[in-house]
Amino acid sequence: MNKVTDSLKGLAVLVLFQLLGECLAYVLPIAVPGPVLGMVLLFFTLRQLSPPDWLVNTAGKLIGMLSLFFIPAGVGIFFLPEAIQQQWPAILAAIIGGTLLSIALTGLTLKALTRTSLNDG
Repeated sequence: MNKVTDSLKGLAVLVLFQLLGECLAYVLPIAVPGPVLGMVLLFFTLRQLSPPDWLVNTAGKLIGMLSLFFIPAGVGIFFLPEAIQQQWPAILAAIIGGTLLSIALTGLTLKALTRTSLNDG
């Protein structure tokens, strides 16, 4: 029963930060989605506070199921074959460019965080 309670607490915290992000997106005149703002808020909160084990476990479980969140988008592709055939160069460029940008930014972020943690210790 304790694991269920911990998972529910973890989900509640994650949903709370998403709600806070949605509120900020509604109030602020910036074109950033609410869930992204919520993630940024959660990131800075967890930088100040040590994350509890129940939150780490809940986030780990969700990350383990991450591929399930992409199934609806993948299924939608099958219903738009004409549009995809007309736009395949742009789609391909976005996929390749987004992947390369993600790899580069992840590497730079890891390098910066590693440098920061080495300097702190």
